[in-house]
Amino acid sequence: AVVSTQSTGLNINSSVGSIYNTSNSSNTAYRVSKAALNMLTKCQASEFIKDGIMSLSIHPCWTDPEKPQAPLTNRDAVEHIAYMIENCSEKHNGMYVRKGLVAMPY
Repeated sequence: AVVSTQSTGLNINSSVGSIYNTSNSSNTAYRVSKAALNMLTKCQASEFIKDGIMSLSIHPCWTDPEKPQAPLTNRDAVEHIAYMIENCSEKHNGMYVRKGLVAMPY
């Protein structure tokens, strides 16, 4: 049955939450917490879809107004998040995505 979704829960994640892309062990506690957030997103996705609520784990990109090397401004990140909210569909439910709703590996 197709469920009409009315709400989307967003979990703000980070690229370091990807177990697949792990190449070092720096910031272990932070990495583990973000990987766990992916599991929470998947569990929420299956549990809440029956109530019309999708769940998405998003990596909006690194922003830091005090570090000019950060690739995005806070405003850019908010615009990317708004795009994801406006353009996600049921096919994105439970996914781990970055800018443009591009899937990231768990």
